[in-house]
Amino acid sequence: MTAVLRAKPGGDRVPVTLGDFSTTRVDGEFGLVVLAYNTIYALPSQDAQVDCFRNAAAHLVPGGRFVVEAWVPDVGAFRHGTALRLVSLREDGVVAEAARLSPADQMMYTTKIVLASGGVRLLPANHRYAWPAELDLMARLAGMRLEHRWSDWQAAPFTGDSRGHVSVYRR
Repeated sequence: MTAVLRAKPGGDRVPVTLGDFSTTRVDGEFGLVVLAYNTIYALPSQDAQVDCFRNAAAHLVPGGRFVVEAWVPDVGAFRHGTALRLVSLREDGVVAEAARLSPADQMMYTTKIVLASGGVRLLPANHRYAWPAELDLMARLAGMRLEHRWSDWQAAPFTGDSRGHVSVYRR
């Protein structure tokens, strides 16, 4: 990803730090820290997620904001702890996703299956999911409070039917 960034116009001027985002520190304090595209769920445990909230808060100026975008778990989509869904169907290929849920540790184990004329590709990913209220508690433990929560980046109201959220926490 760093090589792709560096190849873009101006990409050489963007500072990059490689490391575990739950613990890696960079110099300075910021008014905004953002975790988009379900990144919080890439961390393998609740402890790592709590560390991430603490790390984000440590990088914020007083009054700074930590924004988390994530999907809302939909355990109803699973039957006996598993699910198979069609992601896309086109003439040149099919993408499906197989998933297994482990509610005891809030883990979802998924594999995207790409079927195309060039063969089959398997793309595994594991997610330690969390409910919005659990993320709110992680924020409070890190000295932040929920300021806003929307269903999407257009600030649509967050409701019980929302499949995702954008949550803004303030230090």
